Amino acid sequence: MNKQVPTNKTKQPDLVALFQKEHIQFEAIGIKKDRSINSTKGLTPYAGDFGIAERKHLLNRTLIGYSHSSYTKIQNLNLTACVDMLLSPEKAFDLPINDYYLDIIDNPDEVKGDVPRGAVWVNATEVNQGGARWVSLKAWMLKQFNQQSTSIHWRMVLFYNNLLVSSIQNAGISKNAFYYVDTLFKLSLGNFKELIYQVTIDPSMLIYLNGNQNNKYAPDENYARELQELFTVGKGPNSKYTEKDVAEMARLLTGWQFDWEKTKTTEGRAIVKNNFGIHDTGDKQFSEFYGNKKITGSSNPDRAEGELREAIDMICATDEMSKYICRRVYSFFVNPSIDPTTEDLIITPLAKIFKDAKFEILPVLRTLLSSEHFFDKIHQKTMVKSPMDFVVGLLKEFDLPLLDNLYRLFPKGSDGIYYEFKRLNGIQNAMISLGMNIGDPPSVSGWPAYYQAPAYDLFWINSETIIKRAQFTDALFNWGQGVYYNGTTKTYAQVRANLASYLRQFNNPADLEGLVDQLVDRHIGMSISSDNRQLILSQIMQGNSNLSYWSELWNAYVANPSAENSSLIQNRMAKGLSLIYQLGESQLF
Repeated sequence: MNKQVPTNKTKQPDLVALFQKEHIQFEAIGIKKDRSINSTKGLTPYAGDFGIAERKHLLNRTLIGYSHSSYTKIQNLNLTACVDMLLSPEKAFDLPINDYYLDIIDNPDEVKGDVPRGAVWVNATEVNQGGARWVSLKAWMLKQFNQQSTSIHWRMVLFYNNLLVSSIQNAGISKNAFYYVDTLFKLSLGNFKELIYQVTIDPSMLIYLNGNQNNKYAPDENYARELQELFTVGKGPNSKYTEKDVAEMARLLTGWQFDWEKTKTTEGRAIVKNNFGIHDTGDKQFSEFYGNKKITGSSNPDRAEGELREAIDMICATDEMSKYICRRVYSFFVNPSIDPTTEDLIITPLAKIFKDAKFEILPVLRTLLSSEHFFDKIHQKTMVKSPMDFVVGLLKEFDLPLLDNLYRLFPKGSDGIYYEFKRLNGIQNAMISLGMNIGDPPSVSGWPAYYQAPAYDLFWINSETIIKRAQFTDALFNWGQGVYYNGTTKTYAQVRANLASYLRQFNNPADLEGLVDQLVDRHIGMSISSDNRQLILSQIMQGNSNLSYWSELWNAYVANPSAENSSLIQNRMAKGLSLIYQLGESQLF
């Protein structure tokens, strides 16, 4: 077969530049341009009706890609039991494997010394395999998001990947990139102070923000600045750390390193330690914002870790750190815009809960997700789905892939491993074209949709991405989403939703009007205009006004689910679902 280059060349649009250039009529597609909500409800535990709308709202905001299967797991639970389930840790995952072997088969230097097909690579040597492995890691991450149970765990990984930003593609060594994700996973439901410590000395982060070269002769302020400005206390009006605080923090962080060449050429995880010979052993004096804290240096090599722990304690002792993290949690799960009322009613008391819990994140999440404020109806269906929520939600809802034609395009012996890799990689490419590259936010600030006022989540939508979202669903329902191109046979491999089989789970699919109402409720979750409802019916019927004709088609398919009868259902329903996903309401969650 032709050699597949193990890099990702899909173009990621500049969402901010496109947004600033265009004047999208958001109201015309059902999206509220004003991001403010102005809820006056607080953190009192919610005691109202916990019905279908409330359950869907909870799942939409806590999972990556809500699907009906998750709803069925909680439909008979009360709110406390639902939140308990959502805050439970995810099961352990299988490690990334060599699923990229056919991409490098024509390059002996890459094949030589690599792990066998299907073997775990995250602890292996890495001489020439870096490019292929980071593509493999991204496919693996997409698989984890897609296979998540009814748990908030992987959404918290995404939250922290956007907050404590490192980069898979810029990690240099792919196993370092994996262990950054692994650190987020292990601590995303745990203690924030410990997470900050582990991220600070993470090999991927040491490369991304120059920590590996930070030394007493030329202190590098890159990580020291982002640690304060973006990772902990933020840059709001009450975050009053100084430039001298940045310089002192850079001195304190000197010497943390790992051996690049040894990590690449030996098995196992990178060993990070403080190279005390280049660590600044002097005292570090911080400003009034940090209580005029002095962190004492020492000639004892063990003191470097103590200094770092003490610095993190110092940062966390500020009220602003707790408020900043709670603002980021609130913006991610409830509403990106925080008005003064929300600051007083929600952020300040959440910050106290966070601090009193010694910076365990679960009490914050439990209080917020169980509150009257969270379930205020004005918060429901108000945020634009990220590409992750949009794409992964579709993958889960339709349990893709449901067609097996991909196997015919691969050489014998591929045994499904390479097939799954290319399928996931192809879907990842589609997400990149929508503006979201898994594991690689566009800057150290994260994705602008999660932090940049006043547009926030509106950045996900522009003339380019809205068309590509429609193209993605059109392909998914009609001719198949292309996930792999075979250069030898000049053919594409595609995955497509099997709509005839999918419709069997609905109540009385022979009744088209009732079925359309169920589909709108499932895929949009809010009412649509009577004109749009009629247009969906017309698309499915393809000009035939006699709805009984659909009943005849469906009953014929149930009696004989042949390829021909299935195709008749597939082709008509594809047009209806494609239209549903062209409505602005379908982009909201």
